[in-house]
Amino acid sequence: MTDSPKWTGMVPVEDTALAATDTGGPGTPIIYLNGQFATRGYWRHVITDLGPTWRHITYDERARGKSKRSADYSFAAAVRDVDAVLAARRVDRAIVVGWSYGATVAAHWTAHNPDRATGTVLVDGAFPHDWLDDAMEERIRKLFRRMSWFLPLLRPTGLAPA
Repeated sequence: MTDSPKWTGMVPVEDTALAATDTGGPGTPIIYLNGQFATRGYWRHVITDLGPTWRHITYDERARGKSKRSADYSFAAAVRDVDAVLAARRVDRAIVVGWSYGATVAAHWTAHNPDRATGTVLVDGAFPHDWLDDAMEERIRKLFRRMSWFLPLLRPTGLAPA
């Protein structure tokens, strides 16, 4: 394994850019996939506990944290973003850790890339990615519209999308 430098920046992908961090080092890479409305900051305690013997890669999903907005928030886009971040950090194989919605993305990505996943850890998730029907998606949109006045207050905490 080669020693990679510590890095923080933006990963351009399709019509957006994802805010990412790579602790660098010679350790086995671990990429962390967030819950639906969480940010990469939620992994800081896990990264601290695991320590510098691992190479930790985190990123904010589209319109989360410091990442930019996009026209595409589909499940397929979330899966493609894993490839984009790994490619940007020149990582061929990694341990994939997903939490909540990120666990579903991790399970799907790993199933389609078994030769690239050194291992997969799924935390509190991995429900079917297509469990939302059109009516449920519309109810969620309506709820977010009703809460639009409140969401800017939650964004700094990572509990709301941009």
